Amino acid sequence: RKFLGCIYHKKIQATNRNCEVTADVRHDGSEPLVDVMFADGDRLIMKGANLTTIEMLTALGSRCNAKQLKEEQKSKKSP
Repeated sequence: RKFLGCIYHKKIQATNRNCEVTADVRHDGSEPLVDVMFADGDRLIMKGANLTTIEMLTALGSRCNAKQLKEEQKSKKSP
């Protein structure tokens, strides 16, 4: 819940208008799970029972930064 609260924050959503957040809350006793699907088809699955909110945000941020760096390098190589 804390992770969703951070992701839904106005300042965070303002940084990427193309980001769509969908929450599927289940009350079946299953383990909390965050499944992030990126536009390029890549997925990041985080098991919330084993991670803190900060760890989840850090993992998402580092994956996004890596994708951005890869995209920047790709655009530099293209004429």
